[in-house]
Amino acid sequence: MTTGRSRSARIQFLRFFASSAGGLVTDVVLFQVLVLLGLDPWLANAISSAAAITVVYLLATRYAFGTETRWLTYAVFFGWYAGIVVAVSLFVQAMTTATDLPAILWKLASIPVSFVLNYLFSRFLLTRVKKG
Repeated sequence: MTTGRSRSARIQFLRFFASSAGGLVTDVVLFQVLVLLGLDPWLANAISSAAAITVVYLLATRYAFGTETRWLTYAVFFGWYAGIVVAVSLFVQAMTTATDLPAILWKLASIPVSFVLNYLFSRFLLTRVKKG
């Protein structure tokens, strides 16, 4: 038997997953388009990730965590995600250079780790914001 709290946590996690999926689609599609247009993988990743951060923030605050958007939480959220983006960008560039495998493979390989880190941070930050 599950408690109401564990069910609520599971729903929150699934909603965050769906919110992140919206960001992921934005990120991966824009990343691939930019690489095909000739941008270096690190720059394409930085640009596509910045767009995705905003999509995830807007969806996660309302849909996953039921909170209001605020400039302060957006700035903190964006700063956290930007740090993750820099780490992933360096990883994607280094692995693409070292292996000659397509950059998109390394981009996709980074997603599970960054997802877990981002969920934990987002839950910490956004569950402290009261609605209304």
